[in-house]
Amino acid sequence: MKHTIEQTLATFFLFSIIGVYMAPPVSAAILFESGTLGSTGVPWSDLVDQTVLGVNIKPTVFNGVRFELTEPVVTTKVGGHFAAPLSSNFFGALVKLDDENDFPDSGDLTTPDVLGTALLTFPELSNEVFGDLTLALGPGWYALIFGSGLFEATGSGGAPMNNPDIGLPTYIGFQSGAPSGWGSLSSFFGNLRFVVEGTIVPEPSAFMLALTTALFSLFRRKSCRR
Repeated sequence: MKHTIEQTLATFFLFSIIGVYMAPPVSAAILFESGTLGSTGVPWSDLVDQTVLGVNIKPTVFNGVRFELTEPVVTTKVGGHFAAPLSSNFFGALVKLDDENDFPDSGDLTTPDVLGTALLTFPELSNEVFGDLTLALGPGWYALIFGSGLFEATGSGGAPMNNPDIGLPTYIGFQSGAPSGWGSLSSFFGNLRFVVEGTIVPEPSAFMLALTTALFSLFRRKSCRR
């Protein structure tokens, strides 16, 4: 069967469109980091005597940070720089926020805004650790929260404040029994390393979407003529 130029071009562009839609995500990357990794190997005793400043991560104290996504992603891991007196586990949770000023809807993280959790292990000397957490997230505001006493996590430890902030991250926290519950903590501390890793989901360009529409119109006109 003899193909016309229109049919050949249409076939070429159709396969191009299929290739764009079926292209795999880009390689794994850091989607968000609140600070660059500081010196590791800090013993718990240095955090206790405040030789190195830090914040608590335990069943009665949760700490985290807000962040914004501007394109669709698939997360793979959450983590950061932590230490503890003994190797034990803690959780990382991703929470959907309404905007840059919002907080999680619950102190016990049982509300639907909690999208998923991961279990991590505190190192006895400070180090960067991660837990697996796979979620498809769209553009918007989120919070990455670390704590214990929930989601099978029972350990206690902390996060060193020796990781230079990137930009102006907005840290938030929750303390059990505190009248205000969740609160903004950026004016009290900083230089924490909280990280979300994953892949960016490629989206077809406006040109390819327009081309798709044009090709469908072309095929439809040809069908009508027959």
